[in-house]
Amino acid sequence: MVGDLKMIRVKIVPNDSKDVAKVIIIDNDKKVLFLKRSDYVDKFAGEWDLPGGHIHIGEDLMIGLKREVMEETGLNIGKCEFVDKLENIRFFTCKHTNKPIKISHEHTDFRFFDMKELDPNRKFEKMAIKALEMSND
Repeated sequence: MVGDLKMIRVKIVPNDSKDVAKVIIIDNDKKVLFLKRSDYVDKFAGEWDLPGGHIHIGEDLMIGLKREVMEETGLNIGKCEFVDKLENIRFFTCKHTNKPIKISHEHTDFRFFDMKELDPNRKFEKMAIKALEMSND
């Protein structure tokens, strides 16, 4: 049977652009959702991260953000507000809909952090603080 198998070569073309979109999801207690990255991911293994990721080439920014959030958390986010841009990353904020969070294989845990637990010297946490301050206005 092994002799009948044929080797197929597949060329993998990257689908991701360099553009990244992240969302700061704030719950009713003014806490921000972070996801803990799995130990096997290429970058930032074991670190706390905001939901979101790379936008596909040719994909609308908001459609890509909503796709990433659905893949990573199972959440269907609604209207988002722009927070800021750092390098190739655009940050948005929206409210948590109180739906259950179902993390993907890319993450091992999730947690909502209070503003006093966030470090303004870490870029994702700095953006979360900015979004929390915007939500108080």
